[in-house]
Amino acid sequence: MAPEILSTLIPISFGLFFVGVGCHVINLGHKQSAQSDRVTDTTTSSISSLQPGAIGVEGIARPAEDATVRKSPIEMDDALVARVTVEKNTASEGTNWKIIHEETIREPLVVDDRTGEIRVEFPLDGELIVEQMQTEVHSGHEPPERIQRYVETEPNVDEAPRRRYGPVGVGEHRRYTEEVIEPGENVYVLGTAREIQGSWGEQKYLIDEPTEAGDFVLSDQSKDEVVQRLKRTGSKRLAAGGLFVVIGILCISWPWL
Repeated sequence: MAPEILSTLIPISFGLFFVGVGCHVINLGHKQSAQSDRVTDTTTSSISSLQPGAIGVEGIARPAEDATVRKSPIEMDDALVARVTVEKNTASEGTNWKIIHEETIREPLVVDDRTGEIRVEFPLDGELIVEQMQTEVHSGHEPPERIQRYVETEPNVDEAPRRRYGPVGVGEHRRYTEEVIEPGENVYVLGTAREIQGSWGEQKYLIDEPTEAGDFVLSDQSKDEVVQRLKRTGSKRLAAGGLFVVIGILCISWPWL
């Protein structure tokens, strides 16, 4: 009896796992597809005619008067905004990346679209949609010099344990990702604009909060490129999630087939 029960429970357990993962991935894909629609529907305004509320602006990013241009932690590029994510992936976790450290540096910037300027302050939970500079360090391998320098200077990230037994490397498989907005880049910003008092009493605006739907996007791509990127990622996740669900259903149904 026990072997028969076990042979039934094992595929059902795997099936429920795949269905759960699939539903989670489908949910992520749906959220990104919905976000792409919101970005499309949000008006992109010239800064000279901007009004308070949810808005998108495009222009050149420059440091604000009270900003300090900093160096990005890994690539050492000039940065107004930078985000670094460190993930680990051990053999026992398969392809499941786990974030072990994340940091964001941010300075106030202004966006200039030639009709005017608007101040932007990137919130900690804002979304960066930029080209990623990513470095993977496989188990037992020596990290490149820039990663070694970063680990040595970042107190919250320790050195990955690694050993080699001949050709076989043992230890943590890590991934280091850096995203940067540099001075002088063309950027797209989506958020909520609010009126602030200028130094001489003039009317000025600031974007520092998400929209009512929770969107704050800062990108080095145009609005159209941001929309297409969100749609592509959303479609891939919907397809992958659907495949996981189908596999899960097949596993659950297997004992009765």
